[in-house]
Amino acid sequence: MLVQSLLLIIIHLTACYFFIDILLPKYLITKKYLQLTAGIGIIVIFLLAAGYFVHSFLFPIIDPDYYSKISSNNTLWWTNINSGLLNAPKVIAAAAAIKLIKRWYLKQKEKERIEKEKLITDLQLMKAQIRPGFLFSSLDQIYEAAQKQSPKAPGLLLKLADLLSYLLYECDESKVPLEKELNMMKEYMTLEKARYGDKLELEIVIKGDTTNQKIAPLLLLPFIENSFKHCSKQTEQPWINLEISIDNEILSMKLLNGVAVADPDTSLHEIKNIEKRLLVLYPGKHELKKYIENEIYFVLLKIDLSETKEMRTNLVNGLELKKDYAFN
Repeated sequence: MLVQSLLLIIIHLTACYFFIDILLPKYLITKKYLQLTAGIGIIVIFLLAAGYFVHSFLFPIIDPDYYSKISSNNTLWWTNINSGLLNAPKVIAAAAAIKLIKRWYLKQKEKERIEKEKLITDLQLMKAQIRPGFLFSSLDQIYEAAQKQSPKAPGLLLKLADLLSYLLYECDESKVPLEKELNMMKEYMTLEKARYGDKLELEIVIKGDTTNQKIAPLLLLPFIENSFKHCSKQTEQPWINLEISIDNEILSMKLLNGVAVADPDTSLHEIKNIEKRLLVLYPGKHELKKYIENEIYFVLLKIDLSETKEMRTNLVNGLELKKDYAFN
């Protein structure tokens, strides 16, 4: 009985591997149903022929009393069909299901890997997002202030150095101190304000305890940059109002700025990247609204900074990708 069972298993496995290794990837997944039907027909013929061969020739050799053990109500063909053709599809279906589930799982993991890789690439690009125009303009202002021996020159130079140092060296971790992130934003806004001078009305209000809080780096800066881009298009006096509050690990940001009448809702590429980062790093733990009303551009953002197991996994994976894909 053991040898007979092994022979039947070999037949079933041969048909199974033919289906999952050839028919499934080449014809079922690619939706070539005509070739798939022909392949299934080949499997049926193989099962019938191989089953008839073992039942007619091999089993009688292994067990001389084999024919006497077959029920008188069953013909040799029916025994063949019952043991081979009816049982093989069960084995094939189970193996195909496992193969498809594995394929789906690997595709999901690859999709997540690509998404996280793109996330880290976007972060690296954001680190270089201080545009050359901004840098040269800031350096020109500092140079002019130094020539005039203005007392503002050393302060502006120090802020620019601190900003560049933070972008290049201090935000390589998966999470950074919230206090440092907010200081970087304020220094950026101070440098931009120096470009506009008295033409820009700028108000920054930060409420709550920012100590012992951490946040993924460079999440808020693109919104600030977008506000200054709106201001550069205004013919009237531009203005920006930023209010950030922290309450029980909930960060709330309300950012308002004037916008030109003809300026559409410019959810720029940088903002879309931030939306994707928020979805990956803070799934179900953030709320973002942005809209234009009465020539005012509103950005309302809430982030739950409390750390969960899922967030730790996302951030650790992001950090590992940074090490693999960081720019030289």
